[in-house]
Amino acid sequence: MSVRNWGLPFCASVGLLLLSACSGQDSAHKLQQRALQARTQQLGAEFHACPRDAGSSLASLRAESRCLEFQVAENPEQSTGRQLSLQVMVVPSIRPLPEPDPFVILVGGPGQAATVDGLGILPLFQQIRQQRDILLVDQRGTGPLSPLQCELPEDDSLLQASAELMRKVQTDALRDCLTTLDADPRYYTTDLAVRDLDAIRAYLGYSQLNLWGGSYGTRVALAYLQYFPAQTRTVTIDGVAPPGVLPVEAALDAKRALQHVLGLCAEESQCQQAFPDLLAHYQELQQRYAQEQVLSLPNPTMGKVRQLNFSAELINASLFQMLYSRETARLIPLTVEQVYQGQFEALTALLASDSSLNLLMHYAVVCHEDVPRMPTPVTAIEHDFVYQTLVQTRLDACALWPTRAMPADYFSQQAENELQAKVPMLVFSGSQDPVTPRRWGEQVAMAHPNSLHIEAKGVGHGVFQYGCTTDLIAHLVEQGSLQAVDAACLQELQVRPFFVSASGGVQHD
Repeated sequence: MSVRNWGLPFCASVGLLLLSACSGQDSAHKLQQRALQARTQQLGAEFHACPRDAGSSLASLRAESRCLEFQVAENPEQSTGRQLSLQVMVVPSIRPLPEPDPFVILVGGPGQAATVDGLGILPLFQQIRQQRDILLVDQRGTGPLSPLQCELPEDDSLLQASAELMRKVQTDALRDCLTTLDADPRYYTTDLAVRDLDAIRAYLGYSQLNLWGGSYGTRVALAYLQYFPAQTRTVTIDGVAPPGVLPVEAALDAKRALQHVLGLCAEESQCQQAFPDLLAHYQELQQRYAQEQVLSLPNPTMGKVRQLNFSAELINASLFQMLYSRETARLIPLTVEQVYQGQFEALTALLASDSSLNLLMHYAVVCHEDVPRMPTPVTAIEHDFVYQTLVQTRLDACALWPTRAMPADYFSQQAENELQAKVPMLVFSGSQDPVTPRRWGEQVAMAHPNSLHIEAKGVGHGVFQYGCTTDLIAHLVEQGSLQAVDAACLQELQVRPFFVSASGGVQHD
């Protein structure tokens, strides 16, 4: 009797305490929402219509958004020195009273602009936008406001030059560019970019951030978590690219990825029957074009013939681009056979560059964070696969690039405090990723105890666009927890059959 008499009041007391705690949490949450609403109204005069023109992608989405230019010191230790303007875009929540923690899209490159490339993938995250703002920030050195602006040679005339001459022209142009910049190239690194992001978070009135990063954006997300764990609510990283990946490790991983695809063709009966000598033909192409040859090839964008200095390096660079996508990787065996037979159209269509990439900001990051940490002697892969494209061009640039000492703690891979360790993290890797393979995702997941690492079969660089991936991300962001995140739905993703003809061959999907 006495136990029962003690038990009922005790249970009732616990229930009241839990209700009180929940009520307190709800009240704090509502206060954060109201504070964000008030801050947004306060900043109303500073926001303006987001820039757009007849050529802007997703013009209607831009029209719904609001933008402002945020000022930061180029060198944080000299607050009165040169100032940078960062383009900030807020795509507002569908719900009038949004959650106080927006979803932040961190893009890759390094050198892409979030308000361009991030906006392009935003429709995939519409489920998250129902309750949260989407925040896009052009990282220092990217976008139209970047002071890192120079005319570097990238036109078709260079395609007629030898690789050695092309490198010399580009190196000379970069050297001239660095002497005329109205900017200090030492201050466009990731450690400073995440400090900019947190200053913008505080200025806009957000309590915490939900971070999504793809490729180089994963490095930004992890750096933000490292420096601002209390302000990080959730992290999703897709195609993990820690410091040191570029350029040597990426070149080695790219070669492994190509060998994997060629091996898969040999294992698939339809592909093996169509291309029984695929590996031998690829190796013969490497020998045939070991010395550059000038070819007259059609320009797929201009509709006219152009002279092209064709080489094994150019073949490999094109195949490397194809490895990025699950769809184009399926065309690699067919493309190799077409080139072997003298049909070059598929390769020439891949020569266009990414116009949104700021090459100078790319070098600023790589020359500070990657090249100094190269673990493999460069001579070990010299003249191998995409050496000229991926390695030598960056070594040339970094030999000229002015650098500063990076903070020692920036390169830490461990969750070094309780706050970092508690943040829930989803980690995605593609089984056929040519530059950020599974091993980098495993490394990060091992360092963060509250993480879940998921590998998607048959996927290249970027898992977010396939299967139920965005549903898993939305669940993490909604719940703020990995609990009940079930990745079984991604098991439907498998390696897809190769194309054996322009129509795809016998199998269609």
